[in-house]
Amino acid sequence: MSILAGHITAEKLTKFILYSEWLIYSTWWVGDNISNLMQSVGASEKVFNLMDLSPSSQFITEGMRLQSLTGHLEFVNVSFHYPSRPTVSVVQHVSFVVNPSEVVAIVGLSGSGKSTLVNLLLRLYEPTSGQILIDGVPHKDLDVMWWRERIGYVGQEPKLFRMDISSNIRYGCTRDVKQEDIEWAAKQAYAHDFISALPNGYETLVDDDLLSGGQKQRIAIARAILRDPKILILDEATSALDAESEHNVKGVLRSVRSDSASRRSVIVIAHRLSTIQAADRIVVMDRGQIVENGSHRELLLKDGLYARLTRKQADSME
Repeated sequence: MSILAGHITAEKLTKFILYSEWLIYSTWWVGDNISNLMQSVGASEKVFNLMDLSPSSQFITEGMRLQSLTGHLEFVNVSFHYPSRPTVSVVQHVSFVVNPSEVVAIVGLSGSGKSTLVNLLLRLYEPTSGQILIDGVPHKDLDVMWWRERIGYVGQEPKLFRMDISSNIRYGCTRDVKQEDIEWAAKQAYAHDFISALPNGYETLVDDDLLSGGQKQRIAIARAILRDPKILILDEATSALDAESEHNVKGVLRSVRSDSASRRSVIVIAHRLSTIQAADRIVVMDRGQIVENGSHRELLLKDGLYARLTRKQADSME
């Protein structure tokens, strides 16, 4: 009627109907997605708060860079508690030495402070008291980026990226490496044989379903070895491995010890005690303190905590 009366044109009426449909659709969309929008706003606030944080003083102050690093590590009466729990000591008066080219294993029950020592060594935390010496220099005085570049770290669940195996092994290596260097590192990690058996060898694209946990672990170890670190840390790297993969990791430790050219210090945080029997020394921790220290044979003769843990694991495997 409005069109016939000349109050509105057909063109304007068509536009009004279309705009109304768009408005109604947009209103419905907002109603359906309001929860997602609010979650995004909350997440954005956390991101912005993180971006506004001041950098850690570790990265602001440029520390020392040693001309040469032998890999001599010494924990001197180190204690630590988390800032949120000042009354609970995670590590108490820990002192031990790792000599260059030595393999030292740290074992103990869950919560005994083994991984905390590694976190302190990596400077993810600073000791509450005591100090850690690197070639006689307090490690808090070292440039933190320089220091971490000289450490090869393999954790319990290594991260592999969706790219070919060669690129995964090369990832994080700052020096120029050739394919033969990558294959050498894979051989050191007992990974070369299974990689070569894959349809595309080292060019095989990494997929979650393609590789077993033990194979991923060995690729991660090869990545760490390729960087040629002076200090290699295996943090619970064998806890989820099958018997064959565990045997291969034992071979890795043997090859690391026999590589006289690298003179690499190795720290192994072990859950399976069978993997570290060939270590030069074994440090046994309980409730944040060192209770035993010696070789596998020496600790068995003492018949202490280490001997009990060894017997318990042996009985559980029968």
